[in-house]
Amino acid sequence: MTAVASNPRPLSDTDLVEPIRDIAHAMTELFGDEFAATGLRSNTFWPLHHLERTEARHPRDLARRLGVTPATCTTLVDQLVELGYVARRTDEQDRRQIDLVVTPKGHRMLETIWREFDATLKEILADVPPEEVAVTARTVRKIADELRNRIAAPAGRGRP
Repeated sequence: MTAVASNPRPLSDTDLVEPIRDIAHAMTELFGDEFAATGLRSNTFWPLHHLERTEARHPRDLARRLGVTPATCTTLVDQLVELGYVARRTDEQDRRQIDLVVTPKGHRMLETIWREFDATLKEILADVPPEEVAVTARTVRKIADELRNRIAAPAGRGRP
């Protein structure tokens, strides 16, 4: 019996991209009921998440961050305000500006959804060897860091 050389094939563009898309799609489907119970849909969950995790407080900043038009952002924010997850406040520095603020109800709802998400991932990963989880975590962190760097870069300097 001859030994087979361990020469892995080069990665294609789809080796990592497609599984990441598959995970995002599957998690959205899996948590669709969780969203429905809270009045959210995936298109209103992400703006709420961004408001909680970033410095985007003005509607125009949130629209830019989400990659949507200001009109679309206003519609999404209106839904979040109606659900009681976000409040509009007058900017203390410039009364003509409006700040978007996640309400205590919004924080509790996000905490609940992320807790469910984390528990699901831990359950799925329970049988995966820790070394594989560690390598995957490092790779995903590198991707996330690079994406954050591109978001923070001024247009034309690292941004596509």
